[in-house]
Amino acid sequence: MRSIVRACLASVWLTCAIIGTATIARAEIPLPADITVAPTASTGSAERAFLGVWAHDAWNEERPAALVVQSGASAGLLRVTLAYDRDKGRPFPAGFTDSPGRVVDGELRAELSPNVSARYRILPDGRLFGRLERRGTWHDVRYVVFDRLPAIPHRTALTNTDARPWHMVDIPMTDPDTGRPITLKATYYPSSRRGPAPLLLMGHGDVTPGYEYLVKRHGDLARLFVSQGWAVLEMMRRGTGGSGGTLLPEFRPDSPPTAAYGDRRIAADIADVDAVVAAVRTWPDIDASRIMLGGHSRGGMIAIEYLAARPDAAIGAINFSGGGWCERDEQTFLKGRYTVDRFAKAGASVRKPTLWLYGDNDSCFSVPFIRRGFDAYRAAGGTGELLIYSGVPREGHDLLSHAILWEQRVLDMLQRL
Repeated sequence: MRSIVRACLASVWLTCAIIGTATIARAEIPLPADITVAPTASTGSAERAFLGVWAHDAWNEERPAALVVQSGASAGLLRVTLAYDRDKGRPFPAGFTDSPGRVVDGELRAELSPNVSARYRILPDGRLFGRLERRGTWHDVRYVVFDRLPAIPHRTALTNTDARPWHMVDIPMTDPDTGRPITLKATYYPSSRRGPAPLLLMGHGDVTPGYEYLVKRHGDLARLFVSQGWAVLEMMRRGTGGSGGTLLPEFRPDSPPTAAYGDRRIAADIADVDAVVAAVRTWPDIDASRIMLGGHSRGGMIAIEYLAARPDAAIGAINFSGGGWCERDEQTFLKGRYTVDRFAKAGASVRKPTLWLYGDNDSCFSVPFIRRGFDAYRAAGGTGELLIYSGVPREGHDLLSHAILWEQRVLDMLQRL
């Protein structure tokens, strides 16, 4: 295992180089062979809190990882080993990298390369929140929430690479279309605080035909909220991600989009959110008076729509790249008015804080279209703030995947709630 050496993090995001003949089995996280987490005489109290082996999460949900923190060679210095499995989405191998680390203002800080830095903070429940930042042409961040392992692994690799800081839950619902009981699937990230916690209820966008079975997660956003003491629930609407009931698709095969069909879909989505809100209000670990709505793409629009329809159900909403149909479809079939008119109607009712986040290179919505929707919402009396970001890599509609752009603005909003 010692032939697995320092990773080439300066050039590839979480990519390592393997030198020699060592090979790592699939679904294993390699570890150093000489782990010793006992403190030395020079290890201070601030450093001792971080000593150990931390695991059970994955960068970007795709790269299972672990962190080993050992005493360093001198006072105030720690040996920080970041280890990771192969990347399940790209052909990057498993490996680990050692870096010196220091505790500054309660954070463990390490420089993995000239372009990649890591910061770790112990959460109130004893888990470890990690923030990995890559600078350069591609500037971005990723988050993890690690568990501390109860004992040092006896092997030089961890095999439990599927563990994550979330679990699936079932939400009961009576299907409005049939009157029969069904179940909605959701991903639940428990809070890091003790006692009832505020909740972010997150919704997904429209589903590509043929991929209705996929469960959608927005892991970096969820982990950031967990680091702030929030719980997060990512719901799957009817007919998606294993949820029961029938999905009303974005496009019907026998007719073009119409305002009536769009309104029918919104009513169905609001009924789904109603069921989830009713369920989480009974959970003892959730503060029912502090529910925040969030969503991406169509889910962002539904967050605003739900706050308008149920103004007392939530304390605010975050809309990432939200809208009805893409602008080109609304221009073709709906005179370019559907999303604008729906946001104007919502603005007549919403008086809670809302944050609208978009990219200026969104292939679905142009900047003038985005502004028309928000301006119509504000003109009707709706409260909120619109931010349009430049420089979203490749596709502005994927702004939610680039936390470096919106991280601080979301944290500022949470501080004010």
